[in-house]
Amino acid sequence: MASPTYVLRMNRVMDHVRSHLDGDLSLETLGKVAHFSPYHFHRIFKATTGETLVQFTQRARLERAAYLMKATPKRELGSIALEVGFSAQSDFSRVFKRRYGIAPSTWDRKTRLDDTGLENFDENVVAARAEGPEPVARVVDHPAIRLAYIRMKTPFVGDTLRRGYEQLTAWLEQRSVDWRSSTLLGLSWDNYETTPLDQVRFDFGFAVDDHIEADGDIGIHAFAPVRAADVHCRGPLSRIAVAWDYLYNEWLPNSRFEPEDMPGIKRFRTRPDELGWDEWDVDCSIAVRPVQP
Repeated sequence: MASPTYVLRMNRVMDHVRSHLDGDLSLETLGKVAHFSPYHFHRIFKATTGETLVQFTQRARLERAAYLMKATPKRELGSIALEVGFSAQSDFSRVFKRRYGIAPSTWDRKTRLDDTGLENFDENVVAARAEGPEPVARVVDHPAIRLAYIRMKTPFVGDTLRRGYEQLTAWLEQRSVDWRSSTLLGLSWDNYETTPLDQVRFDFGFAVDDHIEADGDIGIHAFAPVRAADVHCRGPLSRIAVAWDYLYNEWLPNSRFEPEDMPGIKRFRTRPDELGWDEWDVDCSIAVRPVQP
């Protein structure tokens, strides 16, 4: 098992990659982010994350590209390829087709690119949508926030979410943080339509003051103010999936916005432990910006 220090450093690297997809993501540069020599960094990244740096970087770029293609169906592939860090559209097309078995130019920008790996997922989402109510999006300005977070892999399998949440709240109690009165966010870093289930990651994070620092398995996120498209939903996880599908497949393509390069955010109205973990009461929130030319 990787040490908590290594895990936090690799989380920092993954977050850096996602926010600098069109920047310098060389082994040397990311080794400096992790405070390791390139040689040791390469080995530790693979051992900690289960992916090589090249595999993760390509996956992050493809996920971001898929988000932009779905949200802005009229945007040209060349523009998207450059934004996510490919040197040319031809390079992007080659990697996309190798990963998904279809050229990006022939994808309808709607059909799911990969199996989620979750049993009866699509059927459950269709049933949840039919049972209503219809999602309604609103554009909201959210203030800056600083979070103490814990990151979990395969979060929607077994008891992973509850165990991670309990570990985080115990850590906060040890530091006398009144987490019950703090804002709780859930951060979805991976697109379940394009990411293998065993690589999906999710963060729980409570708002904390500046004096709380990362330690052990708990890291710190600091997010600037954002404008976001929010959809309120309450119910099982299938209702959450309905909200995401609506935002990406219906609302965004018909809006004047496209998604910022940030995780999908669940803004909790009611904490999951208050609801017994049987349902969620959240605003599904996507940071947005005006459509780029």
